[in-house]
Amino acid sequence: MSTSLEPSELAALVALAALPGIGPGSLRRWLDSGTASRGWRAAASGRMAADPVLATCAGRRGDDAGRMLAAAAGIDPVALLERHRALGVEVLVHGHRGYPARLVGDPSPPPLLFVSGDLAGVDGPTVAIVGTRNATRLGCDTAGELATDLARSGVGIVSGLALGIDGAAHAALVGALDRAGEPSRVGRPVAVVAAGLDRRYPRAHASLHRDVVRWGAVVGEVPLGVGPSRWRFPARNRIIAGLADAVVVVESRSAGGSMSTVAEALTRDRPVLAVPGHPTSPAAAGTLDLIYDGATPVRDAHDVLVALELVGVRAPASPPVAPLLPVEVDEGWEAAVLAELTGGPRSLGDLVQRLGAPLDDLSEVLLRLELEGELTRSGTWFERRSTQRGSAVGRRR
Repeated sequence: MSTSLEPSELAALVALAALPGIGPGSLRRWLDSGTASRGWRAAASGRMAADPVLATCAGRRGDDAGRMLAAAAGIDPVALLERHRALGVEVLVHGHRGYPARLVGDPSPPPLLFVSGDLAGVDGPTVAIVGTRNATRLGCDTAGELATDLARSGVGIVSGLALGIDGAAHAALVGALDRAGEPSRVGRPVAVVAAGLDRRYPRAHASLHRDVVRWGAVVGEVPLGVGPSRWRFPARNRIIAGLADAVVVVESRSAGGSMSTVAEALTRDRPVLAVPGHPTSPAAAGTLDLIYDGATPVRDAHDVLVALELVGVRAPASPPVAPLLPVEVDEGWEAAVLAELTGGPRSLGDLVQRLGAPLDDLSEVLLRLELEGELTRSGTWFERRSTQRGSAVGRRR
């Protein structure tokens, strides 16, 4: 464990964090005062009044003391801490070595952070991509395209592993990483969850959870064995905002978890961006509200990179000159496109960035190559066909 905290204090803190009704505020008081061991002894013995922090927590509801005592009876602090070690879950403590620098000065940092995988993905620029669980197919495709395009520019992708937009962003990114093998200088996924790292929630994303750990990290602020509680989801959103340099909302209703993350981002002076949607779509109501209130609209990854000040503002397109693409230039663009697609599928936005080609001209070239059977299209993604014959460019020469 990357901490200089006394082992007994760390074990007590982890055990206290596993009790129902104990939140980050209470853990902070124990951590700052160095009294976690006393707090645990009070919890395990049922003498809640012997510890002022525990007494406050136990007095919130009539049954809290009983629930805490029942839970404490099933916890061995040393064994619980050892279980984290055995499963490769790192326990990071605020104010101690190993804790992510991004959260050190946060207005509400998690006292404990549990990490499965490699958290180096937050060492460079990061963007949170969030949105509704009830996402449209277009919204999921957009989230995935943004995540992969930003990662190619070295931007880490933070999200909540929820159904819908969150999961789509990370699923597309780990899929791209799997296809690329072991790419260097590529942004990694970081998922922030509201339960213990052994509780795969939602269950439908159990395999995605494992994939994110393989390529990046899954983090949370509660120990192994703790299930998701309703209040932990908005609490989780502050960590998403704290780990990100900017928050991008792809689809959202006017209220919900995404808007909670937006509020946390604004509290931390993080830029908020939103993907505009159709005015009559319920899934676009929240993003359109955000844009109306001043959020930066997002067309593609380039707009996000501009907000992060990683690239310059998009230059205005030059006026077209007839003929739009002379034959010799046309063939040059085709060869360049095919060369870019040799390494695997790319999005339209990625091709525009990498080739520096005007969007209209590049779209015409892509359409011609698609009609000639040189590539296939899936939404805004293009992939070169495997073929034994020469390319269309070569055949015309």
